[in-house]
Amino acid sequence: MKRTNETGYRAGVGFGGSSRRQFLTALGMGAAGLGIPLIMTPRMAFAQAVDNTPPDMEAARKEGPLLLWHGDQEADVVKFTKLFTEKTGIQVNQQRLLPGAAWPKLNAELRAGKVDVDVYDTSDPGTMDKMRQQGHLLRYEPPGLDAFDQRALSNPRGYWATYFINVGPMMYDPRYVKKDEAPKTFVDLLNPRWKNGIGFQNAAAGTSYATWFVLRNILAKDYWTKLAAQKPRGYASSTQIMSDMHRGDIKVGGRVSIFQYLKSKRSNLPVELVFPSEGTPSVNEVTAIFKMTKRPNAAKAYVNYLLSAEGQKAWNEIQGSYSARSDVDIAGLPPISSIKVLFPTPDEFEAFGSQKLHAEYLKVWNDMVGL
Repeated sequence: MKRTNETGYRAGVGFGGSSRRQFLTALGMGAAGLGIPLIMTPRMAFAQAVDNTPPDMEAARKEGPLLLWHGDQEADVVKFTKLFTEKTGIQVNQQRLLPGAAWPKLNAELRAGKVDVDVYDTSDPGTMDKMRQQGHLLRYEPPGLDAFDQRALSNPRGYWATYFINVGPMMYDPRYVKKDEAPKTFVDLLNPRWKNGIGFQNAAAGTSYATWFVLRNILAKDYWTKLAAQKPRGYASSTQIMSDMHRGDIKVGGRVSIFQYLKSKRSNLPVELVFPSEGTPSVNEVTAIFKMTKRPNAAKAYVNYLLSAEGQKAWNEIQGSYSARSDVDIAGLPPISSIKVLFPTPDEFEAFGSQKLHAEYLKVWNDMVGL
């Protein structure tokens, strides 16, 4: 039975490692946080009271630099936080921590009762939602949440929100691949002409897990074995995929974060998008304030700006992805409503967090990219 759903709005780093699996097990969720796209969570029997007190901006500037964890490209975050500081006078210390490093670090800090991080921007809404269930997130509703697709918000809302939608089409450089020969479907990647010429992020990437998960009941059961015979290359990041693609070392990016498309365009590098007919896997990248924040006013001010129409426009123009706000469009990207976006249905949440299923994915993906 085909259980994976698909949608269009308005009609996103690496994971992995035993430390992260141990952390998820400690939370009682297996590997549930592996990059859930469009997560829609069941309403809890109880919910934390909402702290909607507006930030005291004078106090925020005196609290000391905000500590922001994130899994984004550091240059993009530096540009965005500079805009935030210029607007608010609040300083930001940013630290790039992918989920595989961030969650074990946070777990250690929680056990010690000394949490330093204030806000985490992450590609891992599954684990973030488990943090909500465990009572570790501050429930705060910044102004303007009604402008968001409600599937991009925690339920109950106020715990986390999507700050960009990481859509993952195929990409190719037309200097090396003719348009009429380019793959149009995932099945097309099995054509012998693409042998040794396909790039995917490796098994540590949450986007890779989400891709496998949403396609596993759409494609034939032997698809991944056949794709492995094509000897695709594994990469630590989508940036590395694009570098090799623009050099002609590979021909097709099998799943690439859409912000790479605009980055190539802005660098005057030829690139074309392919939204496979089976659908395009996507991941919500979410932001949240930790309940033990030492800088609550600065944290609220940051989230307010990031999720505002102004902040969403600024961030997604810098970074190059879709906003979940209905009033923000990013020039140069096709309308997201025109894309068949694949995402797990709510009844798949437990399966998505299954250690057994994740182990199956790791074997398939590592065999495929030769790790």
